[in-house]
Amino acid sequence: MNVLVVAKTRMGAGACVGGIALDDGRSVRLIDAHVDVHHGGNLHYAVGEIWEIETAAAEIMPPHVEDVIVQSSRRVGRQRNVIALIEQHRPVVSGGIERLFDGRLQRSSSGALYVADAGGLPAFSTGFWRPAHPLHRVETKRRIRYVYPGAQGDCTFVFVGFQDTIAEIPAGALLRVSLSRRWRPDGKPDVELRCYAQLSGWFEVAAEKESVPMTHPEGSPVCEVDLTRARQLLKDVFGYDEFRPLQVEIIASILQGQDTLAIMPTGSGKSICYQIPALLLDGPTVVISPLISLMQDQVDQLRQVGVAAVALNSTLGYQEYNETVAAIRRGEVKLIYLAPETLLRSETLLLFEGVRPACFAIDEAHCISEWGHDFRPEYRQLVGVRQRFADAVCIALTATATPRVQEDIQHSLHFARSQTFLASFNRPNLLLAVRPRDDGAGQIIAFLADHKEESGIVYCNT
Repeated sequence: MNVLVVAKTRMGAGACVGGIALDDGRSVRLIDAHVDVHHGGNLHYAVGEIWEIETAAAEIMPPHVEDVIVQSSRRVGRQRNVIALIEQHRPVVSGGIERLFDGRLQRSSSGALYVADAGGLPAFSTGFWRPAHPLHRVETKRRIRYVYPGAQGDCTFVFVGFQDTIAEIPAGALLRVSLSRRWRPDGKPDVELRCYAQLSGWFEVAAEKESVPMTHPEGSPVCEVDLTRARQLLKDVFGYDEFRPLQVEIIASILQGQDTLAIMPTGSGKSICYQIPALLLDGPTVVISPLISLMQDQVDQLRQVGVAAVALNSTLGYQEYNETVAAIRRGEVKLIYLAPETLLRSETLLLFEGVRPACFAIDEAHCISEWGHDFRPEYRQLVGVRQRFADAVCIALTATATPRVQEDIQHSLHFARSQTFLASFNRPNLLLAVRPRDDGAGQIIAFLADHKEESGIVYCNT
């Protein structure tokens, strides 16, 4: 069947995707059969896209009766007028919160809205609403919420969408409201299970501000930089007497405010190129890294040498996350590591609006390029973050970039070509050779005998 994607809700590291089946108009909720939704599933869908879906039946648990298991999917196009199709196929309610979910919403003492078995469950979990009054954004620790003035007092919706938040959602805008899965606090088995109402996005709302044009244009004046302090940090913090090739040139480029592309082989010291500037610049440096293990390794190493570094990712518990965010807001952190998906979250962007990063370091930058070997669509959206924080200098780093990939990275990030640094990839200590296999075990034993007291790697089939 063909499905128009009309809602995309955050669930852990993945997404819950709501759609309209275009053949019969029914509401569906897509669940990836091959990837856990909490671990990256469904991120490839976007609101407004039309997908051809092969489905299987899912275990139904009211009010989530729209669930279908996606066995395979293929993007077939995009619908320009999403609102018209929503209004054609799905009921849209207008007015106060009493109109939502068949009037079954209840208000908790804190203002949160929910449905429970005792009060009766609606026959659907996603609805569309045109509110009678504006909704205002508030930040409460880890969550972004929107407040609506209800008859019984203010009501709050947790925002779980992917789009950028705005301070006020005007009355009459078309909103997507969904119900969470049944939930109760841990350790309280006697508390009733509740499905809380969440706001996953809206249509018809203009952006609050225009994109800020890029700074650091090609040909802008370059000032001289005193690298005495940088050399002292190299010795005192990182324990090296001399910079490796190109490190000093790249560091100088960043400190001059020049957006920079650095292509350097593994082991050549790419991380030093942004870690030392991070200790010299006024604001924090945000490091975008694709893998939690990579960012955690660097954070651990930096902390061992006394550098204030943190990671924002899904491995943090609720309390640890709040403490980390509080430290960032107090200006106690110099390097912040996160994945592009985390950076693009509305709450993360609002956090950085308050602390104003001085530098963005994009590690594994080949992920930006559609010609790269590890292309990730979220990397392609980083240019929007650059526009939002146009005063911050940006460095992109990778060990793998053909000329075509280099050009694509420069074009995607609006980099000047003059600030590209390409290190030599000649590695005299490496030798690649291919030999026929006639006695696998014997050949390995002979190889090991020739390299006693040395370290190395033997690659083999599983």
